Amino acid sequence: MKSYWKASVRALLIVGIVAGTAVAIYSQRATIGDGLHDVRYLNWAWVAAVSLTEILSMLAMALLYQTLLGASQARLTVTWILTSSYIANGISISVPVVGAGMAGRLAYQRFREGGVDAGAASLALTLAGIVSAVTLAPVVTAAAVLSGNPAASASGLLGAIALLAGAAVIVVELRSERGRVRLLRLIAFFLRCSQRVIRRPRGQADVLAQAVLATVQRMRLGRSVLPRALLWGSINWWADVACLAFALRAAGITDLSIGKILLVWTAATGAVSLSPTPAGIGAVEVAMAAALTAAGVKGSHAITAILVYRVTTFKGIGTLGSLLYHHRGVRHGTANHPGRVRDDTTS
Repeated sequence: MKSYWKASVRALLIVGIVAGTAVAIYSQRATIGDGLHDVRYLNWAWVAAVSLTEILSMLAMALLYQTLLGASQARLTVTWILTSSYIANGISISVPVVGAGMAGRLAYQRFREGGVDAGAASLALTLAGIVSAVTLAPVVTAAAVLSGNPAASASGLLGAIALLAGAAVIVVELRSERGRVRLLRLIAFFLRCSQRVIRRPRGQADVLAQAVLATVQRMRLGRSVLPRALLWGSINWWADVACLAFALRAAGITDLSIGKILLVWTAATGAVSLSPTPAGIGAVEVAMAAALTAAGVKGSHAITAILVYRVTTFKGIGTLGSLLYHHRGVRHGTANHPGRVRDDTTS
């Protein structure tokens, strides 16, 4: 019954967003028409820069996954991880309501196909989400500081500090038997809560908790792992900010400060995370248009910039190329799995 009501509420939210977007599009149809018309006047050098920075963002995320998998003694090629990320993104933006969940499941399956054990694959995906949250905080904080909102900047920093403190506590607890027992109980508790709410994961919570803890203990968190993970997480976000900045320049908008660009980007990111539609379709465009208007950008140039940014961040070409790469790998499979890093030291 609960799942039925959740699905109903989410469906109503999607309908509301779609209806609101339709009304907004209709009311601004003349401006949108001019924006589409202005596409022919784009600065294509800046459009190329938009595409390259989006690729850099995806590459940084793939290197983040590779760093975390390597800490669990699992090795996959960057190409395998990158194509997996593109395919998962394609599912996320094309399947309504459950697209994000299906994308996460596909990424997990692709890691498993590459030879990564179940625990390491799940842990890498979870830790990547935590690192992304931690590295997002400085971007949001920078936007808040430049906008003169100290309360927002403080909340962003406190959130990042809390996540890092939680990670530090886990590392300390792992060093003692009593700490490991406490962690085991905590993991089992969260697993039971998950099983009650979403019926996943299946199995006995205590047994699953032991497997999770064993996977965490196998991780080799050397001095370079955390800095590299934070570096790739930061590059992922800042490259996306650069993607928006270049999209604005491609549309002829050259007078926005970095603070205003960050505010527009933050509005888009917030709309993506809060919207129940795939990739925030509808909500993001409205949020970006409102933020650009507040920043002093009006008319067709704003619509053109939003169009360039959104089309690029949908990653259509990269997703298509990754699907072709995957199809080619299936048809021409070899004994050595294409996702595994070859070890030339063994015979």
